[in-house]
Amino acid sequence: MKKQNGNVYALILAGGTGTRLWPRSRRERPKQLLSLFSARTMLQETCDRILPIIPPAHIFVATNDGYVDAVREQLPILPRKNVIGEPEGRGTAPSIGLGALHIVKQNPDAVMVSLHADHYIEKADAFRAALMHAAEIARRDYLVTLGIQPNQPETGYGYIQRGALIDTLDEQPVYRVAAFVEKPNVETAARYVASGEYAWNSGIFAWKISTLWQEYERYQAALFKQLKQIGRALGKSGFAATKKRIWKNVRNETIDVGIMEKSRRVAVLPIDVGWSDVGSWATLLDLLPGDQENNVVVGDHVGVDTSSSLIYSPNRLIATVGLNNIIVVDTDDAILVCPKDRAQEVKRLVDALKQNNKHKYL
Repeated sequence: MKKQNGNVYALILAGGTGTRLWPRSRRERPKQLLSLFSARTMLQETCDRILPIIPPAHIFVATNDGYVDAVREQLPILPRKNVIGEPEGRGTAPSIGLGALHIVKQNPDAVMVSLHADHYIEKADAFRAALMHAAEIARRDYLVTLGIQPNQPETGYGYIQRGALIDTLDEQPVYRVAAFVEKPNVETAARYVASGEYAWNSGIFAWKISTLWQEYERYQAALFKQLKQIGRALGKSGFAATKKRIWKNVRNETIDVGIMEKSRRVAVLPIDVGWSDVGSWATLLDLLPGDQENNVVVGDHVGVDTSSSLIYSPNRLIATVGLNNIIVVDTDDAILVCPKDRAQEVKRLVDALKQNNKHKYL
């Protein structure tokens, strides 16, 4: 694909803690900094995916202050100043706003794409083409979201209902958004999929920063004012202290609820690129190739009557008898065992560790 660096910039969100992938994902080393699918970490794979269309100088990463050094180590190709630290996690609306401040200082006319560092995408070329189409629509003052064409009635994702057709770019239709819908029950999700009018909400966006600021000012006035205060200090000696002082009073808010669900300028570009948000260990069981018993094995495993299970043990042999649809994850200091259909509840397990003062395992 022809490189189009122009005024397109990328912000990779890499500040999450990834609790549903415990015990590999830890407070000091969350999932986006781990290698799960290849020798490259998920953060590195995210950056690699966009490098053919966005140059390193235009790629920024927003992360927790505690992960800044690790991100710079994993992505030495990026300018050091392009790794942006947040004093505390405050949700995607403040994080994206902070990233936008740094990008707009470099280019006031920037079109920004916002990506998550923990997504899996199988069809990289198709994804890059979709990002460029989204950037083109964003230049027309739309906030563009990439919608994932659903292949099953998934209840773990939010949905986007499409409205009127805006345009077609290289046979890629783009629609106005009619409605954002929260995670539905299975009957409702089946109806959405059957209708052909809905897409999963990927959380991947494109917009002109000038357009984004207008929507922040309109729908998140307090946050907009706080971001502008931080922006005025950017590049000055007291920036870190100013950011930390103001950040303490920033309210936790997602970009979806805070901006996208309120704005009248939202467009959706439906795509089929083999996308997953890698939300739990069950995702690896679905994405990685299995053996003849449909087991996904990372490491060394000997099984008897074991099928459709994930055995993740890079450092030692795991032997199993009579397992079906079970997840086993072995690390140096902890072992997780749970049914595949309860993999999302690993977050509850992490909460239980906190309540029982097992902080060394977090």
